[in-house]
Amino acid sequence: MKSPENEIPAAPFQWWYENDFEVGVVQGLSVRKLHEETTPYQKMAFFEHPFYGRLLTLDGIVQTTQYDEFIYHEMLTHVPLLGRPRAAEESEVSVLIIGGGDGGMLREVQCHDRVTRIVMIEIDEAVVHRAREFLGFHGDYDDSRLDLRFADGAAYMRSEEARNQPFDVIIIDATDPKGPSEVLYTHEFFRDVAACLRPGGATVRHLGVPGHQNVELFPHGVRVQRDVFDNAQVYRAAVPAYIGGDMAFVLSARDGEDCSRPVRPHTGRYYTPRVHEGAFALPPMWSDLLR
Repeated sequence: MKSPENEIPAAPFQWWYENDFEVGVVQGLSVRKLHEETTPYQKMAFFEHPFYGRLLTLDGIVQTTQYDEFIYHEMLTHVPLLGRPRAAEESEVSVLIIGGGDGGMLREVQCHDRVTRIVMIEIDEAVVHRAREFLGFHGDYDDSRLDLRFADGAAYMRSEEARNQPFDVIIIDATDPKGPSEVLYTHEFFRDVAACLRPGGATVRHLGVPGHQNVELFPHGVRVQRDVFDNAQVYRAAVPAYIGGDMAFVLSARDGEDCSRPVRPHTGRYYTPRVHEGAFALPPMWSDLLR
Protein backbone atom coordinates (compact mmCIF):
# COMPACT_ATOMS: atom_id res chain seq x y z
CA MET A 1 0.00 0.00 0.00
CA LYS A 2 1.24 3.46 -0.86
CA SER A 3 2.03 5.89 1.92
CA PRO A 4 -0.50 8.72 2.25
CA GLU A 5 0.74 11.95 0.75
CA ASN A 6 -0.12 13.93 3.88
CA GLU A 7 1.33 12.92 7.26
CA ILE A 8 -0.67 14.42 10.15
CA PRO A 9 0.88 15.40 13.51
CA ALA A 10 -0.26 13.39 16.52
CA ALA A 11 -3.59 14.48 18.04
CA PRO A 12 -5.66 13.03 20.89
CA PHE A 13 -8.03 10.15 20.16
CA GLN A 14 -11.71 10.76 20.86
CA TRP A 15 -14.83 8.64 20.49
CA TRP A 16 -16.74 9.07 17.24
CA TYR A 17 -20.05 7.34 16.54
CA GLU A 18 -21.67 6.03 13.37
CA ASN A 19 -25.42 5.77 13.83
CA ASP A 20 -27.56 3.21 12.01
CA PHE A 21 -30.91 4.65 13.01
CA GLU A 22 -32.91 2.20 10.89
CA VAL A 23 -31.97 -0.73 13.13
CA GLY A 24 -31.03 1.18 16.27
CA VAL A 25 -27.32 0.37 16.25
CA VAL A 26 -24.40 2.66 17.00
CA GLN A 27 -20.79 1.85 16.15
CA GLY A 28 -18.21 3.66 18.27
CA LEU A 29 -14.64 4.20 17.10
CA SER A 30 -11.80 5.76 19.05
CA VAL A 31 -10.30 8.06 16.42
CA ARG A 32 -8.47 11.29 15.84
CA LYS A 33 -9.71 13.60 13.11
CA LEU A 34 -7.33 14.29 10.24
CA HIS A 35 -9.53 16.40 7.97
CA GLU A 36 -13.13 17.51 7.52
CA GLU A 37 -14.89 19.53 4.84
CA THR A 38 -18.28 20.00 3.26
CA THR A 39 -18.22 19.54 -0.50
CA PRO A 40 -21.01 20.59 -2.87
CA TYR A 41 -22.41 17.06 -2.46
CA GLN A 42 -21.69 15.76 1.05
CA LYS A 43 -19.83 16.10 4.32
CA MET A 44 -16.48 14.33 4.11
CA ALA A 45 -14.13 13.44 6.96
CA PHE A 46 -10.96 11.43 7.43
CA PHE A 47 -10.00 9.84 10.73
CA GLU A 48 -7.24 7.64 12.09
CA HIS A 49 -8.01 4.56 14.18
CA PRO A 50 -5.41 2.45 16.03
CA PHE A 51 -6.70 -0.79 14.43
CA TYR A 52 -8.42 0.19 11.16
CA GLY A 53 -5.80 2.78 10.24
CA ARG A 54 -7.10 5.76 8.29
CA LEU A 55 -10.75 5.80 7.30
CA LEU A 56 -13.10 7.88 5.17
CA THR A 57 -16.63 8.85 6.17
CA LEU A 58 -19.27 10.57 4.05
CA ASP A 59 -22.27 12.14 5.76
CA GLY A 60 -21.34 10.31 8.95
CA ILE A 61 -21.13 6.83 7.39
CA VAL A 62 -17.92 4.77 7.18
CA GLN A 63 -17.03 4.26 3.51
CA THR A 64 -13.65 2.56 3.65
CA THR A 65 -10.67 1.89 5.90
CA GLN A 66 -7.04 1.08 5.25
CA TYR A 67 -7.43 -2.16 7.22
CA ASP A 68 -10.08 -3.92 5.12
CA GLU A 69 -10.68 -1.88 1.95
CA PHE A 70 -9.08 -4.56 -0.21
CA ILE A 71 -11.86 -7.04 0.59
CA TYR A 72 -14.57 -4.82 -0.82
CA HIS A 73 -12.53 -3.61 -3.78
CA GLU A 74 -11.25 -7.04 -4.82
CA MET A 75 -14.66 -8.70 -4.66
CA LEU A 76 -16.42 -5.93 -6.57
CA THR A 77 -13.75 -5.98 -9.29
CA HIS A 78 -12.44 -9.49 -9.87
CA VAL A 79 -15.73 -11.40 -9.71
CA PRO A 80 -17.26 -9.70 -12.78
CA LEU A 81 -13.94 -9.43 -14.61
CA LEU A 82 -13.01 -13.11 -14.14
CA GLY A 83 -16.41 -14.77 -13.86
CA ARG A 84 -17.89 -13.86 -17.23
CA PRO A 85 -17.60 -16.85 -19.62
CA ARG A 86 -16.41 -14.55 -22.42
CA ALA A 87 -13.42 -13.52 -20.25
CA ALA A 88 -11.73 -16.83 -21.13
CA GLU A 89 -10.99 -15.58 -24.66
CA GLU A 90 -10.84 -11.80 -24.26
CA SER A 91 -7.57 -9.99 -24.96
CA GLU A 92 -8.96 -6.45 -24.65
CA VAL A 93 -11.44 -5.40 -21.99
CA SER A 94 -13.08 -2.06 -21.28
CA VAL A 95 -14.25 -1.14 -17.77
CA LEU A 96 -16.44 1.68 -16.50
CA ILE A 97 -16.31 2.70 -12.83
CA ILE A 98 -19.18 4.82 -11.55
CA GLY A 99 -18.02 6.42 -8.30
CA GLY A 100 -14.92 4.88 -6.78
CA GLY A 101 -13.54 8.15 -5.43
CA ASP A 102 -11.20 6.53 -2.91
CA GLY A 103 -9.24 4.97 -5.79
CA GLY A 104 -9.26 1.36 -4.56
CA MET A 105 -11.47 0.09 -7.36
CA LEU A 106 -9.21 1.68 -9.92
CA ARG A 107 -6.20 -0.05 -8.36
CA GLU A 108 -7.83 -3.47 -8.64
CA VAL A 109 -9.00 -2.94 -12.22
CA GLN A 110 -5.45 -1.95 -13.15
CA CYS A 111 -4.19 -5.37 -11.95
CA HIS A 112 -5.48 -6.85 -15.20
CA ASP A 113 -3.28 -6.37 -18.26
CA ARG A 114 -6.21 -7.34 -20.50
CA VAL A 115 -7.99 -4.15 -19.45
CA THR A 116 -7.10 -1.63 -22.15
CA ARG A 117 -9.69 1.09 -21.43
CA ILE A 118 -10.88 2.44 -18.08
CA VAL A 119 -13.43 5.24 -17.72
CA MET A 120 -14.02 6.48 -14.18
CA ILE A 121 -16.91 8.87 -13.48
CA GLU A 122 -16.88 10.41 -9.99
CA ILE A 123 -19.29 13.21 -9.14
CA ASP A 124 -17.30 14.65 -6.23
CA GLU A 125 -13.83 15.77 -7.24
CA ALA A 126 -12.88 16.55 -3.64
CA VAL A 127 -13.21 12.90 -2.63
CA VAL A 128 -10.61 11.80 -5.18
CA HIS A 129 -8.12 14.49 -4.21
CA ARG A 130 -8.55 14.11 -0.45
CA ALA A 131 -8.55 10.29 -0.51
CA ARG A 132 -5.33 10.40 -2.48
CA GLU A 133 -3.92 12.74 0.14
CA PHE A 134 -5.06 10.95 3.29
CA LEU A 135 -5.60 7.24 2.45
CA GLY A 136 -2.87 6.31 0.00
CA PHE A 137 -4.28 3.05 -1.44
CA HIS A 138 -5.48 4.53 -4.73
CA GLY A 139 -4.61 3.27 -8.19
CA ASP A 140 -2.44 5.01 -10.77
CA TYR A 141 -4.14 8.16 -11.96
CA ASP A 142 -1.41 8.65 -14.58
CA ASP A 143 -2.21 5.33 -16.30
CA SER A 144 -2.63 5.95 -20.02
CA ARG A 145 -5.62 3.57 -20.03
CA LEU A 146 -7.57 5.82 -17.66
CA ASP A 147 -10.10 8.48 -18.59
CA LEU A 148 -11.07 10.15 -15.28
CA ARG A 149 -14.01 12.55 -15.32
CA PHE A 150 -15.69 14.51 -12.56
CA ALA A 151 -19.30 14.30 -13.63
CA ASP A 152 -22.72 12.84 -12.88
CA GLY A 153 -22.57 9.07 -13.47
CA ALA A 154 -26.28 8.78 -14.27
CA ALA A 155 -26.04 11.55 -16.88
CA TYR A 156 -23.01 9.85 -18.44
CA MET A 157 -24.91 6.56 -18.76
CA ARG A 158 -27.60 8.40 -20.73
CA SER A 159 -25.09 9.90 -23.16
CA GLU A 160 -24.63 8.87 -26.76
CA GLU A 161 -20.91 8.52 -26.09
CA ALA A 162 -21.47 5.76 -23.50
CA ARG A 163 -23.87 3.89 -25.78
CA ASN A 164 -21.62 4.19 -28.82
CA GLN A 165 -18.56 2.97 -26.90
CA PRO A 166 -20.00 0.20 -24.69
CA PHE A 167 -18.16 -1.61 -21.91
CA ASP A 168 -17.43 -5.20 -20.94
CA VAL A 169 -17.78 -4.50 -17.21
CA ILE A 170 -19.57 -1.66 -15.43
CA ILE A 171 -18.73 -1.37 -11.72
CA ILE A 172 -21.01 0.82 -9.63
CA ASP A 173 -19.09 1.83 -6.52
CA ALA A 174 -21.66 4.16 -5.02
CA THR A 175 -22.64 5.26 -1.54
CA ASP A 176 -25.97 4.20 -0.06
CA PRO A 177 -29.10 5.43 -1.91
CA LYS A 178 -29.27 8.89 -0.44
CA GLY A 179 -28.54 12.27 -1.99
CA PRO A 180 -26.63 12.15 -5.30
CA SER A 181 -26.46 8.32 -5.25
CA GLU A 182 -30.19 7.71 -5.00
CA VAL A 183 -30.69 7.69 -8.78
CA LEU A 184 -28.10 4.89 -9.13
CA TYR A 185 -30.55 2.41 -7.59
CA THR A 186 -33.45 2.91 -10.01
CA HIS A 187 -34.87 0.93 -12.92
CA GLU A 188 -34.22 3.87 -15.24
CA PHE A 189 -30.53 3.93 -14.39
CA PHE A 190 -30.07 0.21 -14.95
CA ARG A 191 -31.86 0.34 -18.27
CA ASP A 192 -29.18 2.86 -19.26
CA VAL A 193 -26.50 0.51 -17.88
CA ALA A 194 -27.85 -2.35 -19.99
CA ALA A 195 -27.71 -0.16 -23.09
CA CYS A 196 -24.01 0.54 -22.42
CA LEU A 197 -22.89 -3.09 -22.06
CA ARG A 198 -21.34 -5.17 -24.81
CA PRO A 199 -22.60 -8.71 -25.50
CA GLY A 200 -21.10 -10.86 -22.77
CA GLY A 201 -20.80 -7.84 -20.49
CA ALA A 202 -21.81 -7.58 -16.84
CA THR A 203 -22.52 -4.98 -14.18
CA VAL A 204 -22.03 -5.21 -10.41
CA ARG A 205 -22.67 -3.16 -7.27
CA HIS A 206 -22.96 -3.58 -3.50
CA LEU A 207 -26.28 -3.79 -1.66
CA GLY A 208 -25.18 -3.14 1.90
CA VAL A 209 -25.61 -5.65 4.74
CA PRO A 210 -28.84 -7.64 4.18
CA GLY A 211 -31.37 -7.58 6.97
CA HIS A 212 -29.38 -5.02 8.89
CA GLN A 213 -28.34 -1.89 7.02
CA ASN A 214 -31.33 -0.36 5.24
CA VAL A 215 -33.42 -3.54 5.28
CA GLU A 216 -35.19 -2.72 1.99
CA LEU A 217 -31.98 -1.98 0.06
CA PHE A 218 -31.11 -5.63 -0.53
CA PRO A 219 -34.40 -7.02 -1.89
CA HIS A 220 -35.16 -3.82 -3.80
CA GLY A 221 -31.71 -3.73 -5.43
CA VAL A 222 -31.87 -7.37 -6.51
CA ARG A 223 -35.39 -6.88 -7.86
CA VAL A 224 -34.36 -3.85 -9.94
CA GLN A 225 -31.53 -5.70 -11.67
CA ARG A 226 -33.58 -8.84 -12.18
CA ASP A 227 -36.36 -6.78 -13.75
CA VAL A 228 -33.95 -5.11 -16.19
CA PHE A 229 -31.60 -8.01 -16.99
CA ASP A 230 -33.74 -11.08 -16.21
CA ASN A 231 -30.88 -12.25 -13.98
CA ALA A 232 -29.25 -11.15 -10.75
CA GLN A 233 -26.58 -13.25 -9.04
CA VAL A 234 -25.96 -12.40 -5.39
CA TYR A 235 -22.68 -13.05 -3.62
CA ARG A 236 -21.10 -11.97 -0.36
CA ALA A 237 -17.96 -10.95 1.52
CA ALA A 238 -17.29 -10.03 5.13
CA VAL A 239 -16.04 -6.44 5.49
CA PRO A 240 -15.44 -5.84 9.24
CA ALA A 241 -15.60 -2.04 9.26
CA TYR A 242 -19.22 -1.93 8.08
CA ILE A 243 -21.96 -2.26 10.68
CA GLY A 244 -23.17 -5.86 10.37
CA GLY A 245 -20.16 -6.83 8.26
CA ASP A 246 -21.68 -9.45 5.91
CA MET A 247 -21.96 -7.40 2.72
CA ALA A 248 -24.00 -8.32 -0.35
CA PHE A 249 -23.05 -7.76 -3.97
CA VAL A 250 -25.29 -8.28 -6.99
CA LEU A 251 -24.05 -9.05 -10.50
CA SER A 252 -26.14 -9.07 -13.68
CA ALA A 253 -24.92 -10.32 -17.05
CA ARG A 254 -26.34 -8.80 -20.21
CA ASP A 255 -26.72 -12.25 -21.79
CA GLY A 256 -27.88 -13.98 -18.60
CA GLU A 257 -24.71 -16.03 -18.21
CA ASP A 258 -23.58 -17.65 -14.96
CA CYS A 259 -20.62 -15.73 -13.51
CA SER A 260 -20.13 -17.74 -10.32
CA ARG A 261 -17.13 -19.74 -11.58
CA PRO A 262 -13.93 -17.89 -12.56
CA VAL A 263 -12.60 -18.66 -16.02
CA ARG A 264 -9.20 -17.03 -15.39
CA PRO A 265 -6.94 -17.28 -12.32
CA HIS A 266 -6.10 -14.43 -9.97
CA THR A 267 -5.00 -14.20 -6.35
CA GLY A 268 -5.28 -11.07 -4.26
CA ARG A 269 -5.14 -10.43 -0.54
CA TYR A 270 -8.72 -11.71 -0.23
CA TYR A 271 -9.82 -12.91 -3.66
CA THR A 272 -8.94 -16.37 -4.97
CA PRO A 273 -10.81 -18.60 -7.43
CA ARG A 274 -12.13 -20.70 -4.52
CA VAL A 275 -13.28 -17.59 -2.65
CA HIS A 276 -15.01 -16.47 -5.87
CA GLU A 277 -17.04 -19.69 -6.08
CA GLY A 278 -17.75 -19.88 -2.36
CA ALA A 279 -19.02 -16.31 -2.23
CA PHE A 280 -22.16 -17.37 -4.14
CA ALA A 281 -23.24 -19.76 -1.37
CA LEU A 282 -25.93 -17.77 0.45
CA PRO A 283 -27.53 -18.34 3.86
CA PRO A 284 -31.25 -19.20 3.88
CA MET A 285 -32.06 -15.93 5.67
CA TRP A 286 -30.90 -14.02 2.58
CA SER A 287 -33.22 -16.11 0.40
CA ASP A 288 -36.02 -15.35 2.81
CA LEU A 289 -35.35 -11.61 2.49
CA LEU A 290 -35.49 -11.89 -1.30
CA ARG A 291 -38.85 -13.66 -1.13
